[in-house]
Formats: sequence, C-alpha cells, structure tokens
Amino acid sequence: MTEQDAEITFCRWHPETETGLSCYQCGAPICGKCAKRTPVGYICPDCQKSRKDRFEHAKNYDYLIAAAVSLVLGTIAGVIIGYVSWWYLILFISPIVGGIIAEAIWRLVGRRYGRHLWWIIVAGIVLGAVPGLLMTWNFVSLLLHIPLAAGAVIARLRLS
Repeated sequence: MTEQDAEITFCRWHPETETGLSCYQCGAPICGKCAKRTPVGYICPDCQKSRKDRFEHAKNYDYLIAAAVSLVLGTIAGVIIGYVSWWYLILFISPIVGGIIAEAIWRLVGRRYGRHLWWIIVAGIVLGAVPGLLMTWNFVSLLLHIPLAAGAVIARLRLS
C-alpha cells in the first residue's frame, strides 16, 4: 500500500485537521490536540470523559462537608503558618498540611470521588489563609503556604 492509496482521515473534533491517530477504545480519528495518552494508546475526549464519570460518586452534601472542613482546617493552618517566619520550614510543612486536609476530607466524605471536590478544598485553604494574613501580615509565609498546600490537595484528589 502506498501513500497515495492510504485514506486521509480527519479529527472528529477538529474536522480541518488531518490525523493518523485513533482512539484505542472507540476507534474515532483524533488529532494531537484532542488525544490523551494512556499506557495502552491514545484516547478521545468523549471516552476520557466517560472513564472519569465511572468514578464520580460524590453526593451533593459531600461538597458542603468539603467546604466546611477545608475552611476550618485551612484557617487553623493559615493562622499557624502566619506565625512561622522560617520560610524553609514552610516548604516542608505546607505540603504535609495540604495532604492531611485532603485525606481528612476524603475520608469524611466516605472516599467518594467528586470531579470538583479538589476545587472546593483549595478554595477553603485559600480563604482560610485570609485570617492568618490579617492577624500576622506575614505575606511571604502565606504566599508560600497556599500553592504548596493546594498542590498537595490537587496531587491527592485530582484524576487526570
């Protein structure tokens, strides 16, 4: 078979883009922008969404629990971190604090996965840092703490 005999395929989501890739699950032609690499091949956006939906078990009240607990624990952590003046200590403490908050909430919601659960927890940590900032005015500590704690939450609870 020569190149002239080969059929030209176009991406299902970008019809103007030629492609040689296809989804390993449904066989749809996908371009490099749409393709998500997995250990067994490339997957299309629709199949990826359906795979994530299989894990979505969170109830509505799980989000309320996550918001309340992350706000309380985020406030406690923000106030404590606000009084820590050694920035190198914050580099080690904040990811641990974020991991503990994520794990505590995940267990409180019955280990149910929710696509937006990590967003709510990160928002609770960010809002919880505000009282610590107002009490101590230690911008450097809290500006280091927030992304490090949030990164730990994202790494723990987000499905890619």
